[in-house]
Amino acid sequence: MEPIKVFFLVFLILMVMRAPMYLCLLGSSLLYIYLTPQLSMMTAMNKMMNAPNSFTLLAVPFFIFAGQVMNNGGVTDRIFGFAKKMIGHWSGGLAYVNVLSSLIFSGISGSALADVGGLGMIEIKAMRDEKYDDDLTLGVTGASSTVGPIIPPSIPFVIYGAMANVSIGALFMAGLGPGVVLCIVLCIYIYIIAKKRKYPRHAKASGREKWKAFLEALPALMFPAIMLGGIWTGWFTPTESAMFSVLYGTIVSCFVYREMDIRKLPSLAVATVRQVGPSIAVVVGASLFAWVMTYEQIDKVVVELILSVTSNRYVILLLINLILLILGMFIEVVAAIMIMLPILTPLMAIANISPIHMGVILVLNMMIGLLTPPVGMSLYMLSSASKRSFGDVVKMVSPWLIPLFIALAMVTYIEPITMFLPGLFGYV
Repeated sequence: MEPIKVFFLVFLILMVMRAPMYLCLLGSSLLYIYLTPQLSMMTAMNKMMNAPNSFTLLAVPFFIFAGQVMNNGGVTDRIFGFAKKMIGHWSGGLAYVNVLSSLIFSGISGSALADVGGLGMIEIKAMRDEKYDDDLTLGVTGASSTVGPIIPPSIPFVIYGAMANVSIGALFMAGLGPGVVLCIVLCIYIYIIAKKRKYPRHAKASGREKWKAFLEALPALMFPAIMLGGIWTGWFTPTESAMFSVLYGTIVSCFVYREMDIRKLPSLAVATVRQVGPSIAVVVGASLFAWVMTYEQIDKVVVELILSVTSNRYVILLLINLILLILGMFIEVVAAIMIMLPILTPLMAIANISPIHMGVILVLNMMIGLLTPPVGMSLYMLSSASKRSFGDVVKMVSPWLIPLFIALAMVTYIEPITMFLPGLFGYV
C-alpha cells in the first residue's frame, strides 16, 4: 500500500478509536515518514521541536491560567449577577443574561470550553432554578459559549496569528464586531422562543441594585479595555498582555473580591499545564501532519479542485465554510488551523480575502464545530454539567445552530463587520 494511503487510513482508524487528537496526527505522520525513504526522521524531529517554539504562543498558557484564576476568584459570579440585574427582568430574561454574561466573560477567558465549564455551570443552575426548559437552558449556554474565542483575548486567534504571521492585535480588533453580531442574532432567536412560549417578565432591579452590581463587576469589565488599550497603544505585546492578565486576575480574585487564597495558585498552575500540554502536543502533531500534506501536494490538489468548480469570490467563501464546518465536526481548532493554512493561503490571494477576515471565519467555524457531534467537546461538557445524556444534549443544542449559521453568513459576506475596527485603528 502506498504511504499516503497508509497515512490517511491510520489517521481515520485512530480517530474512530477516539485516540487523542495529537496521537492521531503524530501517529499517522510519523508512520508515513518512516515508510517514505525520501524523508528523514531527523528532519521530522526538528520540525516537531520548532513547531511550538514561538514567543507569541507563550500567550496561550497565560490566558488559560488567567481564566483559571478568575473562574476560582468569584469573577464569574459577579459577571452573571451584573447581567441579571441589567436585563434579567425581560421575558426569557435569564437566556439573555446567559448571552450577555458570555459576552463579558469572553473578554477574560478567550475559550469556549472555559465558558461552558465555568460560567455555564452557574447559568445552567440559575435557569433550572427559575424553571426554564432544558432545551433553552442547554441550547443558549452552548451557543453563547461560541462567543468566547471571537471576542478578545482569543486563544485561537493567538495560534492563528502566530502560524499565519498575522497581527494578533488586528485579529483581536477584528473579533469584536462579529462577537457582538453573534450575540445580537442569538438574542433575536431567544426573543422568538420567549414570545412563542410566553415566558413571564420579572421584577425590574432598582437603580441602586444595578449600580451596586456594576461596581462589583467593574474589575471584570475593565480587564478587556485595559488589555486591548495596552496592545493598541503599544504598551505591551499580546504575549505580555497575557502575562498581565494573570497578575490582574490574581489581584482581583485574591485582594479585591477576596474569594481565592493566593496559596491556591500552584494548583491552578498545575491545572493549566494539564490543559495546555495536549494543545501544545496538537501543535506539534499538526505541524508534522501539514508538512506531510504539503509534501504530497494535497493542499494544491484541494485548491485546484475548488478553483475548477468556481473562481467566484463568494462561492469560494461558501466552499471554504463548508469544508471548515465539516472539518470542525471531527478536528479541534488548533489542528484545523495548522492543517488548513496551506490550503487557505493561496485561496486568500486568489479571491482577495484578507488574512484577518479569514482568521475570524476559520475560528467561528471551528467554534460551531464544538457544538456538532461526534467530537464536539462543548456537547460533552454540557452533558456532564447538566447530567443529561449526550444524545439529549445534541437534540437540544441542534436548533441553535440556525442562529449560529446566520451569524456565520453575515460575518463571511458582510466584510466591514470584521474589518471596520482593524481599519479604524490602523492595522490595515
